Amino acid sequence: MAGGLAAGTMFDLGLLLFASFIIGEIFERIGIESIIGYIVTGLILGPSVLQVIEPGTVKGFATIGASLVLFQAGLREENVLEIFRHKQGLQLGIGVLSGSFIFILGMLVLFGSQFLPYDSFTPFLYLALGYAIVDIGVPSKIMLSKGLLRSDTGKYTVKASVINVTAGLLAVTALVISNSTFETLLIKLGGILAFAVAFYILHEFIHKIDDYIIMMEEAEAQFAITFALLLGLSYATEVIGLSTVLGAFFAGILVSRSEFSDSRAFQEKIQAIGLGLFIPIFFAWFGLTLSINGIINNIQAATFLFVLSTVSKLAIGYTVSKIHDMDRPVMIASSLLSLDIETLVVLLIGIDMGVFGNEILQIFAPSVLLTTTTIVVLYAVIDRISE
Repeated sequence: MAGGLAAGTMFDLGLLLFASFIIGEIFERIGIESIIGYIVTGLILGPSVLQVIEPGTVKGFATIGASLVLFQAGLREENVLEIFRHKQGLQLGIGVLSGSFIFILGMLVLFGSQFLPYDSFTPFLYLALGYAIVDIGVPSKIMLSKGLLRSDTGKYTVKASVINVTAGLLAVTALVISNSTFETLLIKLGGILAFAVAFYILHEFIHKIDDYIIMMEEAEAQFAITFALLLGLSYATEVIGLSTVLGAFFAGILVSRSEFSDSRAFQEKIQAIGLGLFIPIFFAWFGLTLSINGIINNIQAATFLFVLSTVSKLAIGYTVSKIHDMDRPVMIASSLLSLDIETLVVLLIGIDMGVFGNEILQIFAPSVLLTTTTIVVLYAVIDRISE
């Protein structure tokens, strides 16, 4: 029985990975993000169409993929304090989060019951928070392909995104633990404080630990320690009520301060493992959980939430960037539109809390396609205007 189960899992992973890259490559060649291709692959192979693969068989690998997206974003930062001391990025990140949250929540309270299968304040609260959070992975990938990630525009956008995501997930955590008993509340607050202290110690003394890591000349040992740190911090943040992806981001920051992470070979191998294996599996797993009929039935709700999120983020992002006299304010604002893993994390927390049913995944699914397409189109328009 165990052997059959292992063989079945390996077959599912192999088929999912192979098909994802074929369809993803086709999407790339016609000018659409490969991420959309991965999601479509899961949709086709999943219970909704061919019924070849069940989502549960690859969920564990998908979780690692979600963590690796944020881990690679963290590798681009060497000092977490500099991120939150970046006043312009702080104002943009918090401004988009708070402004979009207020706008989306207000519109949901007024009109939400007309478009969504919810009519109470609690699901509107979770939706407003989830859709006010921005994504880091998709815009980072697009900026990287255009050579903008290391520019002032890229750094400003990434820092603002990190601050937005961190503050947003902390707000969701506060929302969750506010419904806990006093004893549970103290335990979770103590866990968050303990994590913060442990991270600070590692952050400040990583170079001393790094001396011992470098003594291990074998790249395999360095990779083992890197992934142990990644998985350990991801688990820790999950336990204290945050998200695994946030722990992965912090792990990336810690590893970025080590000397061996500066080597091109290390960075290329990490990218190959992420983009070549786990990240496609994550997006394909998300596609496995979707239903074509569910998406069609909920397209009105999906479009309504997409419009609320896009309008608020674009307006606030552009306004704040102009106030800061940043170059390419439209591009910066456009980069903050993407809805992806971070929003999905909030919605999954809502499912765990009994706020939503699985229908929320069908409502959220078109957002990935709609926001990614919007960013690509806006970038293309900007490039044409600037020529």
